[in-house]
Amino acid sequence: MAFHVRTRTLNHSPQWYHDRGLDEDSPPSMVALINADVKLLDVDDSTLTPGEKLADYEEAWDLILTKKDGNASVADLQKVLEREGELGYVPTELYAKPPFSLIAKLMDKHGLSTTEIGEFLKWRAKDTNLKKARAAKKKPAKKPKQKTFINKFLEAKRGKPIRRDSDL
Repeated sequence: MAFHVRTRTLNHSPQWYHDRGLDEDSPPSMVALINADVKLLDVDDSTLTPGEKLADYEEAWDLILTKKDGNASVADLQKVLEREGELGYVPTELYAKPPFSLIAKLMDKHGLSTTEIGEFLKWRAKDTNLKKARAAKKKPAKKPKQKTFINKFLEAKRGKPIRRDSDL
């Protein structure tokens, strides 16, 4: 999955960060996620470490759930939890479902290695791009726009000779 930091909606729940061990040594991508989330809930303190930011984020999350305070709604938190549950952010969960499970079965059935599949995907991408390029060449050239009455009038005012359709 491509990495993407949401800046208008929350990225993850506090539990998601706990499961992945957010701390000072976390990768920059995970730190960017927690930074975006604490900003959305207005609990951002740039002097704190990612682990400390997580504690503040968790407090703000709990306040929203208890409907005491917060800059987000319970529905916003629910969307985050649903997204985490449905999409399966753990690769073993995500790739165990179709269509990936079907691809794995076909690889096993035909004895294909991951290297061969990688080469096939490169070939397929090149072939698709070639087909697109050929289709673009086959498109007819656009006809030049015909001049409107206003354009012809303005050309005449500027001193240019008026071209008539019969002159073409």
